[in-house]
Amino acid sequence: MKRVALVLTGLALSVNLMAAEIKIGALVSGQVSSIEVKVGQQVRAGQKIMTIDDRRYQAKLALLEAEVAYRQAALADAKIEFEQVEDLYDRTVIARRPFERAKVDLALAQQALAKAQAELAMHQAWEDYVYIKAPQAGRIKSLAVNQGTTVFNENQLLFILETP
Repeated sequence: MKRVALVLTGLALSVNLMAAEIKIGALVSGQVSSIEVKVGQQVRAGQKIMTIDDRRYQAKLALLEAEVAYRQAALADAKIEFEQVEDLYDRTVIARRPFERAKVDLALAQQALAKAQAELAMHQAWEDYVYIKAPQAGRIKSLAVNQGTTVFNENQLLFILETP
């Protein structure tokens, strides 16, 4: 608790200010690979405080980005195929069945791309759990872990942020 005294034109006023504490825990398991702050340091909202081993996160991110690129190329190919088959169908060179098949293949390629993009977005949301950031501005009151500590319980305390 902080005690602040204000003096206003000869009148003394005493106010007690309570600082709020925010306890930050982990939602992923792994080893703390870096700590970017020290106890007592002021931090801004969104500032990176620490990193929990991100190798698996980065590897899966690369895999999912490659899958999106692959699905984009497959969709481009399906569009070319559909346009060619549509042209042949419009000129009555081919039957309806190859045209319908090309239309279905195009729709499947579009859905496969949408699925790959959703999986990528879902994985990217985990970034907030691997790279621990300050939820708001404040002062690091205490660090509950050191670099190299293994975090293994969900919501294991990592640090306490004191906010004004």
